[in-house]
Amino acid sequence: MAAHRTVAVVLAGGQGSRFWPLSRAAKPKQFLSIAENGESLIQSTVRRILPIVGNDGVRVVAHPGLHSLIREHVPSATIVSEPSARNTAACIGLAAVHALVDSPGEEPVLVVLPADHAVKDEERLRNALSEAIAHARNSDVLVTIGIPPTEPHTGYGYIKRGSALSGRAFKVERFYEKPSIERAEKYLEQGGFSWNSGMFVWRAEVILKAFHDYLPQMHHGLVKIREILSTGGDDSARRVEEIFSTFESVSIDFGVLEHARNCVVIEAEEFGWNDVGSWNQWAENFATDADGNLIRGDAVVIDSSGCVIRSDSRLIAAVGLKDVVVIDTGDALLVVARDSVQEVRKVVEELKRRGKSNLV
Repeated sequence: MAAHRTVAVVLAGGQGSRFWPLSRAAKPKQFLSIAENGESLIQSTVRRILPIVGNDGVRVVAHPGLHSLIREHVPSATIVSEPSARNTAACIGLAAVHALVDSPGEEPVLVVLPADHAVKDEERLRNALSEAIAHARNSDVLVTIGIPPTEPHTGYGYIKRGSALSGRAFKVERFYEKPSIERAEKYLEQGGFSWNSGMFVWRAEVILKAFHDYLPQMHHGLVKIREILSTGGDDSARRVEEIFSTFESVSIDFGVLEHARNCVVIEAEEFGWNDVGSWNQWAENFATDADGNLIRGDAVVIDSSGCVIRSDSRLIAAVGLKDVVVIDTGDALLVVARDSVQEVRKVVEELKRRGKSNLV
């Protein structure tokens, strides 16, 4: 029976556009810190998985423009170069073939993790991942980590749990996209739903079989890439890039998981998960003043409540504000109502349209 080496696949290619103006293409949010000790999000992600995979078991997937930052933040990690932006399915497929080439004679188990999430109880997370790894080793299943929902959140996908398996594992009945507030409230009231954390565990061969079934053109390209990586050659990087550029840009959820019938969800114990997907979620990691204001940097705040204010370069004076986010990075100033922070990405889209690439 083949050995099952466990490999962490850290997806680090995203820009974090809802985190603008602090998160930029040249230094996206996974390289920023929300910790008092200055540890970046990607450093935290790698550190907390090391007890499971060891120092040589981390692969970080990102485009070449971020490689120097990866070497600076997590120098022990092996970089898997993402030749072009093709969403999570292509990145995970590329990481799977790299793992198989790097582990001849083995059946690597991949622990797929976003680089930009925050976790308070790391031991509980590792317990959930360990349970997921056990299922992936012993069965041909695609395992996801489900987060117990604490509120009717519209920024997360949801997972409907099916029949119980063992421990905290359930069959997945269905994946749901980000819902309206009315539907999110219904999910919470009905029960049996988990938030989709974007953390997955499966054997490399099992996820490639799913690509074969649901993304056959991408699977065909991945087979070719595996052959190129196995044989090497001076032009191997160029050949891989040519094939990768033809891949459909699709998420692993939409391209594979929503179609697959062998999905399992581990309903994790509450471990203080935060995907840091907006300024509201960033603020959850810090203490506020008596009026619920979070202040970072030089600011004078008068008769204001529920505000998030951060200045990296100059004084901000706020008077009579309620539930407003103000972020000043010196070259850009963001002012947005807290109930509209999910729309910050539209600013980035508009800046790109106007050709202001220096600000994105």
